[in-house]
Amino acid sequence: MDVLPRQPLVGDLALLIMRRLLPLWIFGALLGLTACQVDTTVTINVTPDGSGVVEVAVALDEEALQVVGNLEDQLRLSDLTDAGWTIEGPEQAATGGTTRLYASKPFAVPERLPAVLRDIAGPGVFTDVTLTRERSFARTSWALTGSVDLTTGLALFSDAELDATLSGLTLGHTEEEIRELTGCAEENCSAEDAFAFDLQVVLPETGATNGLMQDGVAHWELGLGEELAEPFTLSWTLEDRTPRMWRTVAAIAAALFVLVVVLQIVRLVMGRQAGPTLPRPSVPTRRAKKGTPLPVAEPQESGERTLELLVLGGVGVIWDVGTDPEGLLVPFVRQRGGIANPQEIAERYRAASLGHVSANDFWSSVGITGIEADLDAEYLSQVGIRSDVVPFLDRMKERNLQVACLTNAVLPWSVQLKNRFGLDDLIQHWVVSGEVGARKPSQAMFEALRRMTGVSFHNMLLIDSDSATLEAARGMGLSTVLLRGTALIPEGFPHPVIDGFAELFKPSTPAPPPEPTPIEADVLPDEPPEESADS
Repeated sequence: MDVLPRQPLVGDLALLIMRRLLPLWIFGALLGLTACQVDTTVTINVTPDGSGVVEVAVALDEEALQVVGNLEDQLRLSDLTDAGWTIEGPEQAATGGTTRLYASKPFAVPERLPAVLRDIAGPGVFTDVTLTRERSFARTSWALTGSVDLTTGLALFSDAELDATLSGLTLGHTEEEIRELTGCAEENCSAEDAFAFDLQVVLPETGATNGLMQDGVAHWELGLGEELAEPFTLSWTLEDRTPRMWRTVAAIAAALFVLVVVLQIVRLVMGRQAGPTLPRPSVPTRRAKKGTPLPVAEPQESGERTLELLVLGGVGVIWDVGTDPEGLLVPFVRQRGGIANPQEIAERYRAASLGHVSANDFWSSVGITGIEADLDAEYLSQVGIRSDVVPFLDRMKERNLQVACLTNAVLPWSVQLKNRFGLDDLIQHWVVSGEVGARKPSQAMFEALRRMTGVSFHNMLLIDSDSATLEAARGMGLSTVLLRGTALIPEGFPHPVIDGFAELFKPSTPAPPPEPTPIEADVLPDEPPEESADS
C-alpha cells in the first residue's frame, strides 16, 4: 500500500494527543489513516470483591510505525499518569514487527467503572454502563451491561475547537486526503474501514452473555462508524464453598446429635422394661483428716476498689455526638461523589478501623480519589469535641489521676484529632482499634488497655456511650458509667447514667444511694463542697 509521507500529519498527531485525556485512542485512529488495519481492544477485568482494572491496547505494524516516527518522542503521556493510568510500551513483538502500547487503570468499587470507561473516549461512546451485584448465602451474583456507540466515525477523535484549529477539517485533512492516506482511492472506500474495535470482559467464572465467548472471555466487535445492535450484557455467579461446607458439617453434626438422643431414649426405655437395676457396689473413699479444711476458690481480686485509671470512650464521650467521625463519614463520602450505600461504607470503614487497610486505601475503596493528607484533613475538620471535656480533663490532671481513651478509630485519624485538640497532655494512654487490630467491645481491647497502663481492671472506671461496651467492661471487673446520648435508656438499666461530666462533681445527698457510682465513691470525697457546687 502506498502512503503519502506528509509531515504535518505528525504535528496533527501531537496536537490531538494534547487534546484528549487518553491519547491512545486518537493515536490508534490516526494510525488507521496510514496503515491497512488498526485494532484497538478494551478489556474489563472484574475481581470477586468488585474492584478491577480496565486496559486499552493498540497494535501498530511496521508501515504505521515508519510513518509516525519514534513513538517515545511523539506521545506525551504525563497527563495520563497524573489521571491514574499506567502506561506500558511501546514494545515490539519478537516476530511480525508489530509494536504495541498498553494503558491500564484500576477501579476500587463497581460504581467507578463507568468513570474509567469515560476516560477512554469521552461521555458518548460507553453509555448506560452498570456493574451490579446481589449477595445471598455463600453466593454473589454479578451483572454487567452497557452500550457502545462509534457512529460519529472519525469525528469521535475531534471536536469543534480542534476542527477550528485544524482549518475546520476533521483531523486536519479533507475527505479525499484521508482516503488517499488509507489507500482507498475509490469513492465507496471508507477510511473508517481501517479501524476495528473489540470490547472484552474476562469472566472469573462461567456466565451468560450475548457476546461471543472464547476461552473464558466475552467479546463484542464493531467497526468505526458502527454501534452495538443491542446493549452488551454479561452475568456470572461466584460461590464461596467454605460456608456451604460448614453448613454441611453442621447438618451432619445435628443429625448425629439427634441420633445420640434417640439412642439414649431407647436405652432408657429398654432399661425400665428389663426390671430393677442392681445396686452398684460401694467404693470406699478417703476422708479428709479431722480439722483439715477443704480448699475453697478465692476471688482473683479482693479488697476495696481504688480508682487509679479513668477510661473514656471516643464517640459520644470525647467527640460531640453531632460531629463524631463515624456519623460524618457517610454524608462526606456521598458529597465527594463516592459510593452511596451506607452498609458498604460501614464495611470498608470497619476494615480501616481494624488496621486491615490504610486510610488511603479506604478512600479509594469508597470511590474517592485525591491526596490522602488533604482528604483526611477535610474530613476531620468537621469533627468537634464536647464542650465539657477539656475542663473535666483539667480537673483530673489537678488530681494526678491518669486518664485513658479506649476508641474504635482509624489510627492516623485518631492521632490527628488528638494533636488538633491538644489532648496528648491530658489523656496519657490511647488504645485505638486501628493499632490493636480489634474493636470494642472485644476483650482484646481491654487487655491492651491493661497491658499498656499496668492498672488492674478492678481499679478502672469506664465512661462510655455504648451499652454493649459497658456490659463487656463490667464483666471484666471495671466500674462503669453511661454518658447519655440520643438513645433511650430502658427501665432497669444496670449502669449509672449521667448527662455530662459536671454531674460527676455534684455533692452527695444526705441519704446516700444503695450503690454509689465508683467515681462518687473514689474521686469526689476529696472535693470541697464549695468547689463542687461551682463546677
